[in-house]
Amino acid sequence: MKKIWKIRKDSEAVSPVIATILMVAITVVLAAVLYVMVMGFGGPSSQTPTGAFTTATKVSAKEEKIMFGAISPEVKFIDCKLVVDGPYAVAGTWNMATGTSYTYENGTVDANITYVDLGADGKISVGDYITIAQTPLGPGDWTVTLLYTSTGGSICAKTFTV
Repeated sequence: MKKIWKIRKDSEAVSPVIATILMVAITVVLAAVLYVMVMGFGGPSSQTPTGAFTTATKVSAKEEKIMFGAISPEVKFIDCKLVVDGPYAVAGTWNMATGTSYTYENGTVDANITYVDLGADGKISVGDYITIAQTPLGPGDWTVTLLYTSTGGSICAKTFTV
């Protein structure tokens, strides 16, 4: 019985030109797949991030401090809105894209809301906080809700009593 390799000893495989073209094509396809994976499959996420406020601490008779916990995925504060509901008809929606401080006036009552970005990176991080100051900070229940602007969904909410 003859061995096959002896019979085909002088025949060649695929030509070098075709082999080179195949290797380049495979490399391009792999690079395209990797690019799509790294870039997150195209457009922005339509999912609302999740997170929490960790604590609400009374700073003074006129001021309350609410700290952020972890928010996943990371969110820039300019992509959010803050809704504050409290007694004395002081309620409002603060578009965080307009700045880090907001004043709400309702006749004789005014409230100041300030966002403090400890990391100075434009993202809401653990330890960042907001302060709510009112003259006086009315007794009763206050609710602070952080909304993701692109979906309108709630990222987190905190209710505290003064």
